[in-house]
Amino acid sequence: MMCKVALCGPGGVGKTSLARRFTGQQFNPRERLTVGVQHFFRRLALDGRVVSVAVWDLGGEHRFRFLAPMLLRGARGVVYVFDLTREETLLEVDEWRRVSEEVVGRVPSILVGNKADLPRIVARERAEAYALRAGMLGYFEVSAATGAGVEEAFTALLRAILSSTAQQT
Repeated sequence: MMCKVALCGPGGVGKTSLARRFTGQQFNPRERLTVGVQHFFRRLALDGRVVSVAVWDLGGEHRFRFLAPMLLRGARGVVYVFDLTREETLLEVDEWRRVSEEVVGRVPSILVGNKADLPRIVARERAEAYALRAGMLGYFEVSAATGAGVEEAFTALLRAILSSTAQQT
């Protein structure tokens, strides 16, 4: 099965670093701004099925936002990413949800608070409540720098996508 997953969120929250970690690459502390989109790929066995995942890392800067509708087409799941050390990035997730839901509807989605290895500003309870209110599958705190929680977050989303695909057939 081939599965497209979109990473959405403001610039500088670590979307590219998360994609790199999930696809087995090293963390780069000098990661550069994503211009438009980057693609990452991984094949994995999950619940007895082989899944080929294409992770589309959408540039989070406002100047690239016009590309989002075109790049989101065909996504079967969305990871909304914010930075635990910057509260305003959680607030910007609303805009990303609006844009993505206009294009792909209500596909399985999760909320990810990145940079859990650094001193936090956003309380876990606040992010969990946001994810629940938004109808997301769940909330995950991760660190792209250390790799903590990255696999669990993506695996939970992929399981939900597999389940929703099985229900459609």
